[in-house]
Amino acid sequence: MITQLMTAHLPWVHKHAPHSTKDLVGHEQEISQLKAFVQSYKKGQKPILLVGKPGVGKTSIVHALAKELDLEILEINASDARNKDAIESIVGGAVAQQSLFFRGKIILIDEVDGVSGQQDRGGIGALVAIIEKSRFPIIFTANDMTNDKLKPLVKACTVLELALTNDHIHKRLLHIATKEQLNVTSEVLASIGRRSSGDLRSAINDLQSIHTGSAITKEQVAALDERLAKEALTTALLRVFKTTHADIARGAFDNVDEDVDSLLLWIDETIPQEYKDRQDLARAFAALAQADIFFGRIRKWQYYRYYVYIYDFLTAGIAIAKDQRSPGSAQYKRPERILKMWIANQRNAKRKKIAQTLAPHLHTSTRRTYETLPFLKARYRNDKKALQVFCKRYDIDEETADWFTK
Repeated sequence: MITQLMTAHLPWVHKHAPHSTKDLVGHEQEISQLKAFVQSYKKGQKPILLVGKPGVGKTSIVHALAKELDLEILEINASDARNKDAIESIVGGAVAQQSLFFRGKIILIDEVDGVSGQQDRGGIGALVAIIEKSRFPIIFTANDMTNDKLKPLVKACTVLELALTNDHIHKRLLHIATKEQLNVTSEVLASIGRRSSGDLRSAINDLQSIHTGSAITKEQVAALDERLAKEALTTALLRVFKTTHADIARGAFDNVDEDVDSLLLWIDETIPQEYKDRQDLARAFAALAQADIFFGRIRKWQYYRYYVYIYDFLTAGIAIAKDQRSPGSAQYKRPERILKMWIANQRNAKRKKIAQTLAPHLHTSTRRTYETLPFLKARYRNDKKALQVFCKRYDIDEETADWFTK
């Protein structure tokens, strides 16, 4: 009974984690290669590097294989042992130590692409040296192997690239929906799978998050986009404001659906919340100002290559402006200026529309017409009959004409 209650409240990614390779979807060829590597491993043999985007199943495959072959698994997160000394101590000890009860052992080194910054000097070289001494099969995972600093490790490994199709994700969601007895159509599950962009973990989390006990609808899936867009921006801001390393901050806004105008306002609003030291504030606002200058040049001269500099200043520039990250969690709120701008735009929308309508007739610019409209407003405010004639002549609808009387 207690076990059932505990299981009921588990995240579904854990509750429905694969127990063997038969429970996995996709990766048939890669699993076969991995299984052969583990079963026939000899000292000095090239390790395996599993590469794929988050949520594709890199870690799950290794755990499922270990269970299936009844092997001990020693998992090390590379970002917890980033420099040479830490890697030699933690990983070096693991490859030399006998497995528990003399069972076989797999050494899983997760997120190895986390060992590539300036602060991790010598880390990759230490891993390459340890590979040759290992008595047990080593499997690395990485989200991305394009960083030049990873090249020595990539050369020392057999690389297996992993990816999931929408059909693979749909199949797994159908399995979970059946197990959980969900009231959901195959079409809705397919929609969740498509929007996950190959991230099975994300798709399972999405399915659980919109499950309320009643039928799951397309509308609930559509509502996820708005929520996740806000979450993506919050995550990006955390990445910029909670690190002092340029490499970590750079690229934070790559997957955020916000234009530069909006990002400038978000960062402008957040800097005073996160940075209290006067020097930190000065450097951060200087970086923000530089980004704004380059954005102005793009608008003026269409030098679109300047976007590279804008995002560098908004990420790395803001991150390294501080000497140390601020403690505690932050709550990022939509900038008040955005709301004020929206209210102002709504208030002036009719005036802008009238200016755009009249400008061609008056043989002047929309801007000049916009500036002179208050004089017309004073003329027609209390003369409804004359206003009707004026609006009819220039084809201004009643709703827009309302502006003259308020």
